[in-house]
Parts: sequence; structure tokens; C-alpha cells
Amino acid sequence: MRLTLLERPTPLTSRNFKAELEKHLAELKGDLSATVTLEGFSRTGWSQIEVLGKDIEIVTHLISNKLDVAQTRLDQIEVPQVCKGRIVGLHAKGLKFDVGLDSQSETPIIPTEHLQAQLADGKPLPLSRLVEYYCLYAGEKISTRIISKTNCAIEGWLSDQQVDLLSQRITSGLDRVEMFDCFNEEAESAIIRAHLSRDVIAVERETLTLQSIVCKLGTDAVGLIPKLGHVLKKQELHTFLPNRIVNRCRPW
Repeated sequence: MRLTLLERPTPLTSRNFKAELEKHLAELKGDLSATVTLEGFSRTGWSQIEVLGKDIEIVTHLISNKLDVAQTRLDQIEVPQVCKGRIVGLHAKGLKFDVGLDSQSETPIIPTEHLQAQLADGKPLPLSRLVEYYCLYAGEKISTRIISKTNCAIEGWLSDQQVDLLSQRITSGLDRVEMFDCFNEEAESAIIRAHLSRDVIAVERETLTLQSIVCKLGTDAVGLIPKLGHVLKKQELHTFLPNRIVNRCRPW
């Protein structure tokens, strides 16, 4: 069985991407009787894997539960429907995201006014500020509720699951550092090399190439950026600061 996953290499991770993905898939498969290999990439760059063997149904189910499977065809998307995706960047009308469609003619967007309603209690904060405060940068995971689609446009809101995740992270009061273009082991190594182990609770894998560092209570994520940046000189680092969100956007 072939699946398209919402995982793709970045310029900094392309060299080791195949090995890292297959290692992660092997960990998910465990001792089950199946083989999982990276067969190539879709026209839009997403990973296409092949699952073969006696336990193919179980392994496929495990992978679908643990990783985000792409929606490759527009006619597969119903309205309304919750879809997993990745943020692509900014658009004149809002935040662009990708659910893995093979065709680029469709442009999935969350309109700015929807984000303002959900993330700022309707306050007219600029989209660039919402992106900064909520760390909605290209490459981040996102779950959306599709509310309309045509042959050339798809619109959505943040799904209830996405809002709940943001709420949990904000009410925890724990700062985070989002590490882009970085594998999980690289992030863990960087923390050790920067002597920050006492400041960090965990390194959570968002995607294969995006890691989220959870800071200990009272640790200022902004202060970790120069130290991590000294080790990870080419990676992109951004902060998620719950107190700033509460003060500038809305209470949670």
C-alpha cells in the first residue's frame, strides 16, 4: 500500500532525510511483519512510502495514527472536514496551508479575520503579529476545519483540536523554542552542547524536521535563542511565549 505523508526534506535536511524517515517508520513498525520504505516524492514534494507484508493493515493504521497522511485529491475533501496540514506562508487574504494536494491550483487559506476571531477575540491584530505570537511559521503543523472549496480555492478555520492544543500550551505557562530544519537527535544534541539540559523539560517532535523544545517553568525561551543559535548556526529558531500571547492577544 502506498501512502503520501506530510513530511518533506528542507534544504538543510535533504542529505539525511531518507535515513531519518525510514528510521522513524521502523520504530513505529516495531516487530510487526512488514516493510516500510520511502519510494519517492509527490509532485509537491511530500514523501511517498510503500508498506508491504503480512501485517500491512496494522502497520498502515499505526502510521496513519502517528503521522499526518496527505489529502492528495480535491475530490477527497468534504465540507466540512478536519484536515491535517502544514503552514506554507502568508497570503493577501490570510494564512496559506498545504494538506498535500497534488495540484497547486488550489490555495488553502485561513482568512485573517478567522484567525483574529479565534486567536485575538476579534481584535484587528495584523496577520504578521498573529504569526509571530502563535509561532505560525512555514513548516508548522496545523489542523484545520475546511468550510468551503471551489476548483481554485479552499477556506478553513483552525480546528477545535488545534485550538485545544494551543490552549493547553498557553495555560501551561511554559515557554517553547521551535527549531526548524532540525532532526530530533540534532535538537537533543544541541541542548547538551549548549549546556541547557537543566532549562529544558522535553524535546517534542512536531514533524521529522521540526522540533519543539519545552522549557522548564520560569525559563525564558528568548534567552535560550543565542545559546542554541551558537550551536545550530543555520537552523531557524522561534519562540512561543504564553505570557505574551495572554497579554497581547486574548486570555485563555
